[in-house]
Amino acid sequence: MDERILVAYSEIGTKGKSTRPKFERCLINNIKATGAKFKASRSGGHIILIPDSPKDVEVLKERLSRVFGVEYYALMKQVAYSDLEDLADAVVKMYCDQIKGKVFRVTARTHETPGFGSMDVMRVVGARLVACGGKVNLKKYDMDVNINVRRNSAIVFDNMYRGPGGLPIGSEGNVLVLFSGGIDSPVAAWMSMRRGCRPLFLFVNLGGKDSLERAHAVYNKLCELWGNGPFEFLVADGTNIVQEIKACVSPAFRQIVLKKSFYALAGRVCRERKLDAVVTGESIGQVSTQTLKNMWGIQRGLDVLFIRPLAGMDKQEIIKTAQKIGTYDVSIDVGELCNISKGSVKLSAKPWEVEKEFSKVAGVVNETDVTRVTLEPAAPSQKEKKIIDLDKESINPAMLDKNKFYVIVCKDGVRASLECDVLRGLGYDCTGMKRSALTKNKESYPSK
Repeated sequence: MDERILVAYSEIGTKGKSTRPKFERCLINNIKATGAKFKASRSGGHIILIPDSPKDVEVLKERLSRVFGVEYYALMKQVAYSDLEDLADAVVKMYCDQIKGKVFRVTARTHETPGFGSMDVMRVVGARLVACGGKVNLKKYDMDVNINVRRNSAIVFDNMYRGPGGLPIGSEGNVLVLFSGGIDSPVAAWMSMRRGCRPLFLFVNLGGKDSLERAHAVYNKLCELWGNGPFEFLVADGTNIVQEIKACVSPAFRQIVLKKSFYALAGRVCRERKLDAVVTGESIGQVSTQTLKNMWGIQRGLDVLFIRPLAGMDKQEIIKTAQKIGTYDVSIDVGELCNISKGSVKLSAKPWEVEKEFSKVAGVVNETDVTRVTLEPAAPSQKEKKIIDLDKESINPAMLDKNKFYVIVCKDGVRASLECDVLRGLGYDCTGMKRSALTKNKESYPSK
């Protein structure tokens, strides 16, 4: 095969000579995780991939846009030359037919070239391509002919495709992501992955099997689009923690203690597995548990590094990022199950107050097991579908038909998820969701 792909990085290029090879090896290994087969070499701040087959070329063209550490990539040709005119001949042979009637520019970079520089390359090659029928415009152009020239050979390419940038996954260590599957936590996971962190995911399940499946679907989407995994998905059953909090903790502190319970579970897993940090989806001031004073009270006493990639983002910025990375449409199906407070939540809890309230449930938190879970995506049901809106009617299992598939909805998805879990235990086939998610999926769940 003659096809080659140029992979360019930017941030890796700022690393020192002693550490840069480690990052380059990590990036090459992550590209291999796409499933494509290729040979790789490193050249002048770039990585050159030589795919084994046309199929591998297509895989790389599709997946490199989602490999962290890749700034851009392009199909390229490598040409040998003896002097500047010889180089211009090679480039004209490649582009003369393509350039006719098009607006173009030439972008050249030179390194250790004998007797000429980048401006010389652009002037000579540009003039020759104009003679082929092209027109030069440095700002508005149809084609950008790039020529990276070294002492005895040059890399030539035109169409560049953007990658996500950042650092290769695994180059900065391993983190545990506190993962709800909602809009925020997948974005936090993505941002930590873009900074070179390899994630494990911890989901504290407060809503039964249906809630677990919805969170796992978001995890699957994130791994499918951006992972070189899959990564481990860990689950803790948080129902006993919630029951203990409701029974023992003052109402104004319940949300805060629940969040500290999540932190304590994450800290324990982090220490047991010798991970480097815990990643959370918190944004300063977004909700009552995310005021600065409450976040300090929640984190205090836990000997673990906590990273909050979304700290300075507002909700609209987080939503836009979720849409960009492809998790938003799956995340909006996930119900908010963490609201267990009655009345207002303390906004400026003192650390000693949080510790006092948390001590009432610490024993249950310490006894909560964390297990690894793997779920296969559920196949769509072929049964006749029927919608039950819990805000309009109640459910009587005796009146339901086990030959039908029930779509249970409510405003926030919480009751729907819990009711569905009960029905599944009775042998019924169902799913629960927010009413807004039903509107989004109206073609999949037509009204009956």
